[in-house]
Amino acid sequence: MNPHHSLSRYQESQVLTASREQLLLLTYDGVLRFLALARRGLQAGNFEEKHVGITRAEALILELRRTLDFSAAPELAHNLARIYAYLLEQLASADAEDDEERLRHVADLVTELRAAWLDITRTVSPDGPAQ
Repeated sequence: MNPHHSLSRYQESQVLTASREQLLLLTYDGVLRFLALARRGLQAGNFEEKHVGITRAEALILELRRTLDFSAAPELAHNLARIYAYLLEQLASADAEDDEERLRHVADLVTELRAAWLDITRTVSPDGPAQ
């Protein structure tokens, strides 16, 4: 069996069985993974890889923004929407200007968001999602 196929099936299973909280963490992880791809591409002079990493990170951030629940926590949702818009602006600039520092800045902010979400899930449920 192809090892890539096995990994793909494992990841698919992980997503299909994940709670809403775990899905959010997986999405943040995906953003970070694609930002790392973009940085590697930029460092190697592989601008196609950089662009693919950035556009995939952007797609995940757009999905995070799309799933905000403004009825449950309007102030939090509006604040997150502004943060996500800022991240998207930074990524567009990083792509256009080949700016590794902006990619690093976005990754730092996403890492902070992920850590905050993990803390929240642990507070709500001590047996919350694994790191």
